[in-house]
Amino acid sequence: MALMGAACSSGDNDAEPQSPAVSPEAGAAEDEVETASTEVAAAAQEDEDGTGQGSLLAADEVAEAIYQVLRSEVGAPESITDQQMRCIGDAAALTLGEDRIVELGIDGPSLEAAYAESGSFLLGDRFEIDQHEIDKVVEEAATCADWRLLFAEGLQGFGESSEMAACFAAEMSDLAVNSLVGGMLISPERPLGTLGTDSERAGQEMARLFDICFDLRSVVYDALVNGSGVSEQSAQCVVDSMSDELVERYLLATSEGGEEDEMMEVVSELLDIQNQCLTPEELELMGMTEFEDPEFAPADDFGSGPCPPADGSGTTVLDFDGPQPMCLDPAKQYTAVFDTTAGEMRIALDMVNTPVTANNFAVLARWHYYDDTLLFRTDPSIGIIQGGAPHTNSPSDPGPGYTIPDEGSGFTYEPGQIVMARTAAPNSAGAQFFFAVNENTTLLNSQGTYVVFGQMDDASLAVVEAILASHMDQPDNPLGGGPEPPVFVNSVTIEESG
Repeated sequence: MALMGAACSSGDNDAEPQSPAVSPEAGAAEDEVETASTEVAAAAQEDEDGTGQGSLLAADEVAEAIYQVLRSEVGAPESITDQQMRCIGDAAALTLGEDRIVELGIDGPSLEAAYAESGSFLLGDRFEIDQHEIDKVVEEAATCADWRLLFAEGLQGFGESSEMAACFAAEMSDLAVNSLVGGMLISPERPLGTLGTDSERAGQEMARLFDICFDLRSVVYDALVNGSGVSEQSAQCVVDSMSDELVERYLLATSEGGEEDEMMEVVSELLDIQNQCLTPEELELMGMTEFEDPEFAPADDFGSGPCPPADGSGTTVLDFDGPQPMCLDPAKQYTAVFDTTAGEMRIALDMVNTPVTANNFAVLARWHYYDDTLLFRTDPSIGIIQGGAPHTNSPSDPGPGYTIPDEGSGFTYEPGQIVMARTAAPNSAGAQFFFAVNENTTLLNSQGTYVVFGQMDDASLAVVEAILASHMDQPDNPLGGGPEPPVFVNSVTIEESG
């Protein structure tokens, strides 16, 4: 579910989710489902008696909208049952009450639109429900499922180990559970911090869970040894060189309200430590040479399956079973041509240093993956424009159904580049991209993990500069804002030459 990533996204481990050692309280949840269903049935009987017919229909519509989105959500934990999802929708609608739903103007289309835009219903932000109603909705919805189990599964789905997931689930207080549900139904930007008078204590609860369950040194060690092929001796040198103060700063930077600049400084210090502890061969293996000029590891991790017609005559495909096959000729040059409502951009793809990434983008474009999508994010503070999310036109987009390997690290960023967007986890890019527009993108250099795979010409750079200049803050946009008027990508075509 969307709340799982919002609640915790600090992991480096890309292991497949495993079932944590947590037992669901299924009986209690099923009892609550029956109770909610009984109350809804009673309300329906009252309606048959001639009272509140229009408002009952509104309540049914709200309950159904919540249920349908939960049922179709790609990232929903497998263990949540259809009946539990029904319970959540019924609980929210029944708690607010039919007349109140009509008064607030809440209906199915408005909830579905809120979810499509930001990955959450945002009841508390989009509708003027008071704090007492928020608390009551959360309290009732919290009885519908074993949220500790679901939270643990969500952590694993975002790359955390089964041990850490089980620890979080075992240590979560009732306050944490309620706040977790609030993060789904009220606002995803404030997980463990949505309940009125308890918001400060909820934030402290998350810090407590991290303190008990999250071991940054262990995460770094495992990532180096198991993920990057670094020797145990070198990895131990790295973790031994990490001060308690550095670990504390990392936890603060990744907590709610953490500063992006502080996170960049922490990552930079971690890279410096690796540079001191790793051998030249290990640095080269990881695609780093003193963190100056990036070394690009050989990449041949392509998928199988058909290639789309090169002339663009293929059908539109948005969901795939695995990575794209190699459909481009490494000996030739390719240009991605963006036709947008703000003008045309021409971008030369880098088939020398990043062939997997360039090929992935080009093949998706030939499947019309990017056609009729929004450039949904502009961020002048770091000089970028983001897009590539056809399912939702938002950062919550589930992607093409796979991820691709990172082709190197230690990248530096400058105006005119096209770069893959990804999460904090390695090898997590799929389809979303961003344009580097101005010198502010150098703020990302301390991370260096976003793969650069192309460069636009000067005329195209002028187009993206104008788009970034049209940025407007948007309170409902979880990433801050977008261009006004909105900018649509009509199509992306791939031209081949020599």
